[in-house]
Amino acid sequence: MDEEWDITRKSIGTLSIWLGTAALFVPRWLSRVLGVRDTATHSDVALPLLVRLMAARNITLGAALLITPASQARRATEVTLLLTGLDAAAVLVARRGGDVAPRSAALSLAVLGTAAAGAVRWHRR
Repeated sequence: MDEEWDITRKSIGTLSIWLGTAALFVPRWLSRVLGVRDTATHSDVALPLLVRLMAARNITLGAALLITPASQARRATEVTLLLTGLDAAAVLVARRGGDVAPRSAALSLAVLGTAAAGAVRWHRR
């Protein structure tokens, strides 16, 4: 069980750090790739700041996962589940408001659903 947690936390932690780093340095490009409207990625002056704030959160959570020992896995997965649920709600609200493309919402929800399923699976152990 410790080995499985080790692989999972390192994978998710590393991915979070890489995505966070990309968002930190190229927020407009990453937003376009993820399906935010092209006009918003070019003209919205607040977009880079908001994306960078999320980047800081991703980098922090990724680092926390990389240093979390198996004995604290329950707490880490509880926090992950909470944030994943909040992220999914944000994506749905953005989609309903027309702020993101359908492909972006679908991709985001697929990623969030996978993360939630993995966290729930681990949490039940």
